[in-house]
Amino acid sequence: MTPYECSVNMAKIKSNINIVRLGNFISFSSLKEIGNKILESFSGMIDEFRLSHHEAPAVDRIDAYLLTMILNEEYGGHTLGITAADLRTDDEDEFYNSIFGGKNPRNDTAVVSIKKLSPESIDSEIDYKVLIARTLKVSLHEVGHNFGLTDHASYKVASDGALCPMSKGEINKFGYRGYVRAIIDGRGQIFCEECTNFLSEVHGYKRQLMSLVKDRLESTPNPSRPLRQLPD
Repeated sequence: MTPYECSVNMAKIKSNINIVRLGNFISFSSLKEIGNKILESFSGMIDEFRLSHHEAPAVDRIDAYLLTMILNEEYGGHTLGITAADLRTDDEDEFYNSIFGGKNPRNDTAVVSIKKLSPESIDSEIDYKVLIARTLKVSLHEVGHNFGLTDHASYKVASDGALCPMSKGEINKFGYRGYVRAIIDGRGQIFCEECTNFLSEVHGYKRQLMSLVKDRLESTPNPSRPLRQLPD
């Protein structure tokens, strides 16, 4: 099989995505909103999404790798799991042994945790929308890894003026809330030129129209002015 045929087969496999909720913290209407935004950001690559609810014991934390294996065994294919549990790893770096999201390198399953994405309290619809917006941004980052995109260590900006969804920035020395405000809140829904070119060449990605930029500006809450750099 030629590299081109492999890419075509990969694109077919990933044309659908399973979005799996673990817990009842996010409504199905919000999951549908996240799914629609994923379709927009990966136009021409993901054609549809399927929403599922995974019955799992209520736990405060879970090994991220184990969770991806469980979801891959049950759902298979291109899968995104969203959980309220803290995702743990065996990383020696204290900042990265509890993660916002991760992708299993052995399959096409990624997971996102809302544990550290939630505002300090959710007392209003605005607070809830902030949580959904952040969950979407981390989801785009992890789904991007499923399609072969890598992290940007720099603060790479897309055409809408926001950070590329793959921007990771530096290791945060000031706690996860500072990282959420500096990097995750600063990300947009449109990929930078480098990512767009890769997706176009490998997966037949369709460039987004400016209407998507307008939609993002109208619908994505911006609780605070995103920082472009982390403090030294």
